[in-house]
Amino acid sequence: MPKPEIIDRNKCSGKDKEEKYKDLTALDYWWGLRELAADFDIENYETASGDTLSLQQQNEIAYIQLLHYTVEVKLSGTFYQMEHMERLFGSPLADGASLDLRVFEAKEAFDAVNEDMYQASCAIANQIYMLLNRPEYTPIKMDQRRPVAMSPSDLRYWLKLNDHPSFRTLSNMFNDCEKQLDIRHHATHYGAVPVFADRQTGILYLQKHFRIGELLTKYDVLRHKKSGKPMANLLEAAKPRVTALCACMNRIYRHIYLGDIFENYLQARGLRLKESYMPYWEMVGR
Repeated sequence: MPKPEIIDRNKCSGKDKEEKYKDLTALDYWWGLRELAADFDIENYETASGDTLSLQQQNEIAYIQLLHYTVEVKLSGTFYQMEHMERLFGSPLADGASLDLRVFEAKEAFDAVNEDMYQASCAIANQIYMLLNRPEYTPIKMDQRRPVAMSPSDLRYWLKLNDHPSFRTLSNMFNDCEKQLDIRHHATHYGAVPVFADRQTGILYLQKHFRIGELLTKYDVLRHKKSGKPMANLLEAAKPRVTALCACMNRIYRHIYLGDIFENYLQARGLRLKESYMPYWEMVGR
């Protein structure tokens, strides 16, 4: 049976954490690729001639599996951290409670959201590189025989360097992802994201229309607030970015899934799935 063009993530089953955040991350095509690739479980793979995988082949597939799960784990982690922020901001500071500790807790959760977003972006970039790389492609600063650290910008450059047919499509998709990482990049390159803490509620705020490098200190944020310009609490700033990043990554996985990138990878590596494995769409009526 040919693979379906539309994936029903609710027909795919995962571990408790994956199920808990499945509808929040809404990564239909992440699930679709997992089904198509037999969970990237080396027990479901053999060579095209029916032989057992070599150690190198096992390690490569296991690494792709790690990257695939890292994307989902980190995106789920963003929702976990936002749940923590929601609990914090839903609990006004009691008399004598420490505003300093509230600021610390909320900022750490907020920073974790943005770092998880970036780690998910790097993981999917590495996964795409592993699926697309071929011996004839020009490398950049790496040994083609080994897994490499590939940032989204490195991946875009590598695709362009090799005039890859997916360059423009994937580059545009990663640019959309990059737009959601503005707060993370500010924190990385400027040291921290300054916030305003409400002493009565313990809720933390930053400028609503965030721009990298615009406000650098707490005094900048205070002047911004006093001037009547719009503010957003940390949860309000995080949610739309996380949701948009999940949607961007689902589009990337849709491109991988519908573009037969996994099937082409198997052919290029001389691999196949064992006949004993069936994705959910082949199990109907069995």
